[in-house]
Formats: sequence, structure tokens, C-alpha cells
Amino acid sequence: MRPDAAVLDPTPPDIRPLAALVGAATPDPDLVALTVLAVNRLAPATLRSATFGKALKVVVSDPEIGEVFRAALARMGLTRSTDRLIEIVVEDAVQPV
Repeated sequence: MRPDAAVLDPTPPDIRPLAALVGAATPDPDLVALTVLAVNRLAPATLRSATFGKALKVVVSDPEIGEVFRAALARMGLTRSTDRLIEIVVEDAVQPV
């Protein structure tokens, strides 16, 4: 990621990690909650990268969410090249500036 890349706001504290969304009775994640996360976190990033053509980082709180977001961006990047400018970073891996 280029040093001049923008970083979107960190994940809001009310967004729980994907592991917390998985109930004990079911091994599958809450797809509605995951969709809400994707819309709230990826939509602004895709709009900004398409509009300004600049690299962006989207910070997520959970590695599993990060993998899902990366897969979604890889698929969307097949038809919208500016989605390749978005980097998903797990919150713990982000270095304070």
C-alpha cells in the first residue's frame, strides 16, 4: 500500500467480530450481520476508490471478516478495476501512526 493511501475509519465498537456472531448451535456466520458489515465498510471504500482513483485501507476487527471482504473485492475487481485499490487490514495488524 502506498504511503499516501487513505485509511477509512476503524471498525465501530458496536460491530462484533465474526466469531462473536457465530452462535453455539450453528457453525455458520450470521449472513445478515456480515452483509451489513460489507455494505457499511466496503461501499464507501469502493465509491471513494472509483471516484478518486486512490488506494484505500479498510480496517476490520476480525481475520475471518477480512478474508470474506478480500474474496468479495477480488470477485468485484474482475469487473471494476478500482476495487483492486482497496486493501483489507485486520485491526490488530494496524500500526499506530
